[in-house]
Amino acid sequence: GQVLRGRGTQMRPERQFGQVGSELIGSSQPQADTEIILMAVEALTNLKITDLSVDLALPTLVPAIICELNLDGDSAANLRTALDRKDEAAVEDLSDQLGKEVTANLAALLRATGPADSAFAALEGLDLPKMAESERKSLGTVIKKIRAAAPDLNLTVDPVESRGLEYHTGVTFTIFAGGVRGELGRGGRYLAGGNGTQGEPATGMSLFMDTVLRAVPAMDPKKRLYIPINTDISQARKLRSEGWITVDGLANDADIESDAKRLGCTHYLSDGKITYTN
Repeated sequence: GQVLRGRGTQMRPERQFGQVGSELIGSSQPQADTEIILMAVEALTNLKITDLSVDLALPTLVPAIICELNLDGDSAANLRTALDRKDEAAVEDLSDQLGKEVTANLAALLRATGPADSAFAALEGLDLPKMAESERKSLGTVIKKIRAAAPDLNLTVDPVESRGLEYHTGVTFTIFAGGVRGELGRGGRYLAGGNGTQGEPATGMSLFMDTVLRAVPAMDPKKRLYIPINTDISQARKLRSEGWITVDGLANDADIESDAKRLGCTHYLSDGKITYTN
């Protein structure tokens, strides 16, 4: 149905648009995340949309890391801002406060982005606190399962991306298509019926139909067949069952071809034979 948002974003400035969504409620298993992502990809593929790319993110990772650092409010906010902006220099400027080992690890986290296989390999090489390690493990399982089911899918990872995804409680994803402006869809893990801290585990997705319609390839124009008046109705039905769009003649016309052209038909029926209009 139609969705109205209080405000747009840089990626999606439109405030009102048609949306198709799906939810899987009740499971916290990575298989649920995988199923939702693959269902969205399959739906778009069935519409003949090609060159799809799924960008995975983990908006719970940065809060888990910051929580373990036991920073005061201002320091935590400064670090969060630097990571949100992917500002490696600003992270390194916090070395005196956090220690060079910590900031070097965080700077490496910012660089662990790109194609899923190489990005996750870099992410696995980082020393993460226990809570963040659990989040990383979930992401790795989802990547592995998607790769097994759709090995040719373009899959990328940005583990620190969180803007616009704060509502989510685990792995999130955004879907793009090459040469198409805007997101085709997005989704991820959240708590259903809750307030961000309580609720039932769930994951879901939304496809944005304005972008989807821009991405769908143009259909071949249908063949329109002019049928002269007094043509047997059973013959007309048979032609329509074969895929023709039929346009009935409403009066006897000696020049059937001219009448067919006037009505925008690509073909006309004459003496039982189908002929192109010239």
